Amino acid sequence: MRQNRWVQKLSIAGVALIAFLAAMFLLLWKATSSRGVAKVCMPIYAADVMCYGQRQLMTSHKPTTITVSPLGGILAAGYEREIELWDLKTGKALPRLQDHTDLVSAIAISPDEKILASSSLDGTIKLWDLPHHRLVSTLNAGRASNLAFSPDGRMLASSSGVHRWADGVFSPLGVQMWDIASRQRVYGLGTQPVRAIAFSPDGHLLAAGDRMKTELWQVRDGERLQTLNSGEVTGLVFCQDGQTLITGSSKLKLWDLRNGNLLHEFDAGASDMVLSPDGQTLATSSGGSVHLWHLFTEQSLGSLYATSFSSLFVEFALKGQVIVAAGTDGIWLWRDLHSETATP
Repeated sequence: MRQNRWVQKLSIAGVALIAFLAAMFLLLWKATSSRGVAKVCMPIYAADVMCYGQRQLMTSHKPTTITVSPLGGILAAGYEREIELWDLKTGKALPRLQDHTDLVSAIAISPDEKILASSSLDGTIKLWDLPHHRLVSTLNAGRASNLAFSPDGRMLASSSGVHRWADGVFSPLGVQMWDIASRQRVYGLGTQPVRAIAFSPDGHLLAAGDRMKTELWQVRDGERLQTLNSGEVTGLVFCQDGQTLITGSSKLKLWDLRNGNLLHEFDAGASDMVLSPDGQTLATSSGGSVHLWHLFTEQSLGSLYATSFSSLFVEFALKGQVIVAAGTDGIWLWRDLHSETATP
């Protein structure tokens, strides 16, 4: 009898606890849902501003990865085994790219927008004729979670942040460098799993970040030039001068590559980040929101609430007129309130 009463008390306490947690969840959800402001503005080319207002849902599909074309007009998103494409100016869907046999893990588009590269858990990198939406080549590259084209479009870099996957499959270590014309692997850089890669604007340097540090490599001969104490890397962005690098981690860090010195450490972290086309504004994602930072003054410009889920991809598009954020509940857009793309 005592045991039954004890169980009964426990049950009542459990119900009360669940009710309390549910109430707290609703309060927190309302609080986080109201974090977005009416608009957030950023300066452009030191002469004007762009202001972003209400978010728009492009699709409720859950992307595994996204990228925006260099000219900013095409959005590509990995969705299960295929790549979905949209014209961002009109908001219309383009023909899908289908040939992978497992989840798409990374996407990159060449500077001339003629080639889209996609990697997959099927262990291949596929090269697509983007204007005609057709497959042109398949590279047996192993699993890759990062892809980046060199600025001249002649090289493709691939890497994986995981060496041994949960199903026992191994990925190549370091960064693999591929020649686009010959479709051949040229050489590798490093011996650790690499979580993020980025080419310098002139294509002479490649930055590769792992779980502890960021290494800077010379592309021409594969020589390692510097090692930066970045911490576990979530993203890498070169500034337009090619001599300054931003490393994403639990703390954003700004580095002078001429001497390897740390210039500034932001009191914020990021799961993803991208630089605006004019090089003045850094967009980062964390806590389910997109945060805008003025790079020169190192000041926060404000935040755009996206989702209750914290993991987001973020991209600028259409010369900065559009900000794209993608998470587990879909892909969201913010458009410049004064641009022609504000109401597609």
